[in-house]
Amino acid sequence: MKTSKSIRLTQRVQASVSGELPQEIELIHTGSWRTPWHGDFDVTEADIDEAVGHFDAGVYRVRGTEPLPGTLDHLGGDSPAAFRINALRRAGDRMLAAIDWTTLGKEKIERDEYRYISVEFYPASMPFENPEVEGEMLKNVVTGATLTNDPLLKKLKPVMASARAGDGDKHKGETMTLEEIRAKQVAELTDEEKAFLAEHKSELTAEELKTYGLEEDDEAAKAAAAKEAAEKEAADKEAADKAAAEAQEAEASQKLEASAKKLGIDLKQLQADAKAGREAKEQLAKNEAVQFVQASVASGRVKSDQQDNAVSLLLASSGKHRTALEAFITSLPENPMLKAEAGSGKGEAETEVVITDEEKDLGSDFGNSAEDIAAFKKAQSESK
Repeated sequence: MKTSKSIRLTQRVQASVSGELPQEIELIHTGSWRTPWHGDFDVTEADIDEAVGHFDAGVYRVRGTEPLPGTLDHLGGDSPAAFRINALRRAGDRMLAAIDWTTLGKEKIERDEYRYISVEFYPASMPFENPEVEGEMLKNVVTGATLTNDPLLKKLKPVMASARAGDGDKHKGETMTLEEIRAKQVAELTDEEKAFLAEHKSELTAEELKTYGLEEDDEAAKAAAAKEAAEKEAADKEAADKAAAEAQEAEASQKLEASAKKLGIDLKQLQADAKAGREAKEQLAKNEAVQFVQASVASGRVKSDQQDNAVSLLLASSGKHRTALEAFITSLPENPMLKAEAGSGKGEAETEVVITDEEKDLGSDFGNSAEDIAAFKKAQSESK
């Protein structure tokens, strides 16, 4: 048995006014749980569905079909059966178990020896190792339950509000209502009554919420709900905008294809020709830039080791900026030494290049920095 590591969620079990024990009991409901020994964990409706699915698949059940055991004080196989779990189902945000009571279990409740049923549960944060499949870890598994007087979690909703069996055939009803709880002092409230108030917050006044310490939690819940709604609205809007843009693009594409078909134009070929035309234009521009820079290198206006930089600057410029840059390079004086050495730069000493304000303004006009202009002036200053 692995019950020593499982989470033990506990529910109050009571007899009805006729002395009958419940045949179906709530084991778990959704929420965030904070426990001293097992840490924090959450239970969602999806978690409950998964737990029910594991039960139906026979996980931890003898031969995969027998009921799950109901023991005493989490003693596992060392305890006689007090009840058996025949089925699990989800009802809204709660997991319900169909239970058959043994004679022992009935006696324990009727004699007031035990008051709670504690389910043994492995949540998603604490996976269960399937004993039938080595190494297989399963999330959200119910492995049984037990009668106990020491519940781990003490704020779960009682199974029913009527009294438990107490003195033979006599049973006194103890229906839990808001009116009775409101008549008590806050310090007198039991954990069950506080839990009942928390579940009926919508029926309390603003003053009562403050009195019972539920106001802050209520405001936090509203803030969280508002944040979640805003995030969902933003995500939905983004998805809608994306879908609208894609639909608009698809519609435009369909119209273009229809027009092309109507005119007898091969749209794919037209697009391929346009791409080829753009590539040819780019190649022509590059060839022209290379030829211009090579001529500048040959005349000694640009050093040969700056040829690639000069070509890149020309290609990065367009329109009036390209014209201004070419004019700037052309205006540089020819350097016979660079011309004779083909821009090798041999024997040249490092010199400081000074950029005037006028040259900086010129560089700004065609979109290049002072450092870019310095690359062209450096060839002249180093050769003098």
